[in-house]
Amino acid sequence: MKMQLRTLAATVLLAATAASGAETSANVTLTTDYSFRGWSQTVRDPAIQGGFDVAFDSGFSVGTWASNVNFGETSMELDLYVGWSTELTEGVSLDLSAIHFEYPNDSALNYQELAASLSFGDVSVSVNYSPEYLGTKDVTFFYPAVSYSRGFSEGVSTSVSIGYSKAESPTGDFFGEDDDYLDYGASVSWSTAAGIDVTVGLVGTNNTACGDDCELRPVFSLSKSL
Repeated sequence: MKMQLRTLAATVLLAATAASGAETSANVTLTTDYSFRGWSQTVRDPAIQGGFDVAFDSGFSVGTWASNVNFGETSMELDLYVGWSTELTEGVSLDLSAIHFEYPNDSALNYQELAASLSFGDVSVSVNYSPEYLGTKDVTFFYPAVSYSRGFSEGVSTSVSIGYSKAESPTGDFFGEDDDYLDYGASVSWSTAAGIDVTVGLVGTNNTACGDDCELRPVFSLSKSL
């Protein structure tokens, strides 16, 4: 599945710019901390991130995203993803996607997730599943999450979220002391006249095994869509 998803995403991404009915976009972000499900991927150091996406009129999309990380000798994460979205009824939409997480310095960590989400206006309910989380063959992973986002005038928006990471592992301590933990976050974002999006937020978890990397902490980021 690793090679199939990687090949599919790369092929479509390279061909998409020449396809009719395709809209391309790109983004770059500077952040004080790359927090993923409440857990710092950079030991609370800054990160530079960027992505490129292609969306089709059919609802199909493909993209790639990258960030620096700090996993010892592993310093980069590269994601490839394909997805499809549709509006089921007025105010209710469905999103399905497959994501390949790649770590060029340590391919043993590579893994895939399947994701599905339903959006009801400002509320989104989602679940992610991985059959071999972080490349570990005997560990399956589920991540249900709920988020609420609301936009205001002058480009200001707020967002709150909560997620639950659950690993099924033989040892029962995949995340340090347990096989599960909660993460949570809240943020405020606004757009500047220069077209830069500013986000200030708080993120954290109830996981005490990972110390400072998982405790409640502020995150600040600057993003630009290209």
